[in-house]
Amino acid sequence: MKLPPMNALKAFEVVSRHGSVSKAAAELCVSQGAVSQQLRNLEDSLGHELFVRTPNSFELSADGEAFAAVVQKALMDIANAAGEITGTDSQRKITISMSKGFAVKWVMPNLGRFYDSFPDVTVAIDESIELVTFKNDGIDAGIRYCDGKFEGLDSVLLFRPHLYAVASPEYIAQHGKLESLAEPGNKSLIDHHYNAKGISAQHIHWTDLVSSSQIDLGIPHIVLPDEHQTFNAALQGRGIALVPNYLMEEELATGKIEYAHPEPIPGRFSYYFVSPVDTLPSNALLDFRDWLVASFIIYRFEEDKPPPGTAR
Repeated sequence: MKLPPMNALKAFEVVSRHGSVSKAAAELCVSQGAVSQQLRNLEDSLGHELFVRTPNSFELSADGEAFAAVVQKALMDIANAAGEITGTDSQRKITISMSKGFAVKWVMPNLGRFYDSFPDVTVAIDESIELVTFKNDGIDAGIRYCDGKFEGLDSVLLFRPHLYAVASPEYIAQHGKLESLAEPGNKSLIDHHYNAKGISAQHIHWTDLVSSSQIDLGIPHIVLPDEHQTFNAALQGRGIALVPNYLMEEELATGKIEYAHPEPIPGRFSYYFVSPVDTLPSNALLDFRDWLVASFIIYRFEEDKPPPGTAR
């Protein structure tokens, strides 16, 4: 078994957690140049670029986002195992379960703000939409899209997402916008369908908005495994997707995605922070939960706001 250089993995974990080379250098007590060199060493070892580098930005690539989640969890597991052996305190380390889209598009890009306030807490992300037992899975809490009613779990409301029909500027320039969500004409529709039992039925799909007779009459209809892939397909110009507001803030701001129709579609359920009621939560877990609640307050008033640049 050939592993990448351990020092490079550690540097990558800290950079991915902070979203900043300078903050990573401060935590590791090394120079920014040393951190950058470790990142290059890791990319050379893997044969893949983990970051997208431009003169004005530095962010994880798609491969980097997926690898970061694995590395963070692996190093967390090692730290927890070492803590059990040595008897050192591990209460400032937490593992949170959530979907890949939620992790990649919101939590990881915003995690640096949490670390600014709680630099001594380490958050590991477990990308999963399956229900977990908590006792046997090594998971401290989860972020779930649900009705908030779970036996044996404490549920704290985060926000109710709203979906919008969106597409790439190139697609809209070529095919135009939607005049009606219920009548898409001959425009390509992109949907997602989770394989996990009961999960897909919780979400809004084009088949909930467009009559089955229209779909059957030949509207191009692409179905992908999850929201993350659905959004990427829309970014690539493959059609119009229904995407939650929180997933696309950066892309809307930079013009990579546009509204194909201005009407918000309320989600069937809301996002909740769930944790076992029979386990006393650590202070680190409470700190993370409260930070999430405060961060998502802005999404709770979406009903009162049209999407930027549109009229309702």
